[in-house]
Amino acid sequence: MNGCKNYDASKDEKKLNIYIDTKDVKTQNILKYIIDEYKKDNPEVKVTANNIIGDKIENQLGKSQDIDLICISRNDMINIVNKGLLNDIGGFYEENKINDKYYTVVNAYGRFKDKYYGIPIMPYTLEVLYNKDAINSFKLKAPDNIDNFKELLKSLNQMSLRIPVVLDDNIDINSTVLSIMVNNEISMKRIEDSYNNLEAYRNLPEMKTAFDNIQELVKQGVLNKNTFEIGNESSIKKFNKGDIPVLITSSYYTKELAKNNNISIMEYSGNALSKMSVPVSCNSILCMSVNTKNREQISKFAKFIVSDKLYKKLSNNGYVTSNKNVNKIFKYGINKNIVDQLSKSNENNIPYTYNIPEKLKLNISSKLEEVLEGRTSGDLWDEILNETYK
Repeated sequence: MNGCKNYDASKDEKKLNIYIDTKDVKTQNILKYIIDEYKKDNPEVKVTANNIIGDKIENQLGKSQDIDLICISRNDMINIVNKGLLNDIGGFYEENKINDKYYTVVNAYGRFKDKYYGIPIMPYTLEVLYNKDAINSFKLKAPDNIDNFKELLKSLNQMSLRIPVVLDDNIDINSTVLSIMVNNEISMKRIEDSYNNLEAYRNLPEMKTAFDNIQELVKQGVLNKNTFEIGNESSIKKFNKGDIPVLITSSYYTKELAKNNNISIMEYSGNALSKMSVPVSCNSILCMSVNTKNREQISKFAKFIVSDKLYKKLSNNGYVTSNKNVNKIFKYGINKNIVDQLSKSNENNIPYTYNIPEKLKLNISSKLEEVLEGRTSGDLWDEILNETYK
C-alpha cells in the first residue's frame, strides 16, 4: 500500500505477518477463507496469521517491526490512528480506484478525519426479516416498513413474545438494534470529529434527541427489557420453518434464507419523520503497521484483497460483498434488497457505536439497559457523558 514504493531487502524474504484482533467467529471464517485463497495463488509466500493474545495490539505495534498487517475493528483503528501507529493508505485507494469499486459506506469505514487507514473486509447490513406465514399465524401486521415495525414491537410485547437477534459474537444487542431507531438522527461526521472530546460531545443536540426518542419509545410500549433476546443458528432454522414470525440479524446469515420465498425484508422507510437509515457494519478492517518494512508483500496482499477475482468467489458462495460490480449477480430476493440498501448508504449508515471510544460505548450500553427497564432520565445523553468523563 502507499508508501509501498520504497521498501528494503525484506521484500526478498517473501513472508507476510498478519495479526488478527477480530472477536467475531463469522468474520474470522471469512478472513481464513481469504488468507487460504491467497496462499493458493501465492505458494512462494509464507503467510502467518496470528490471533492477538495478551498485550493490546497498539502496544505490540509500538514494539515490533514484525507485524505487517492487522485486522481490527473501526473502534480500534481510530484508537491506534490517534497513537500514530498506522500508515495512511490514501495512495493505495487512489491507485486502485477503491472509491469507485466499493460502496460509499464501506469506504467510510476505512477513513478517519479525511484520511484512509484501512481496507474494510466485508459489509453487513442489520436486517429485520419476517416470515409471512408466521405473521399470519400469529395474526400480526407485516413489519414491511419502520412504522409497522414499531406497531409490531408493541403487539409482540403485549403477547410476551421476544424477537431473536442473531448478530456477531462481540456485538452489544441493545446498542446495535436501537441504532435502527436513532441512526437517522445522527451525523457520523460530527460524531467522528468530536471523538473523545467532552465539550464537543455536549454540543451534539442530535445525540440528546436520539436518546430522548428511545425513552419515548419505551413510554409508548414499543420497547422494553424483554423486547429482544439473544438468538443463534437454531433461531434462524426455526424462523426459516415459520415457527418464529420476526428475526433481526446480520446480512451474513441471509444467504441461508435467500431461497425461502416466504421471507421478506423490512424496508427502512416510513413517513417523513420516521424514515431510518439501515445500519451497516464492517467488523474487520485491514490496516498497515507504521513500523513494517515488508512493503512489497503487503502491497501484493492488499491488491488481492480488493480484486474482483476474490469478490466473485465470495459472491458465488452467497455473500453480498463490498464490490459494487460483482454484486450485480444478485438480481432478486433478499440479497438484491441488501445490495440496494448498500448502494444508497453513506457514512451516516455507520452505527454511532463504531465512532466513539470504548468507555463511552460501555456507559451507553449500561444506560440503555436501565432505560429498557423503565428508568427514565431528564437528559440521558448528558447523564451518560457525566458518567463517562467524571
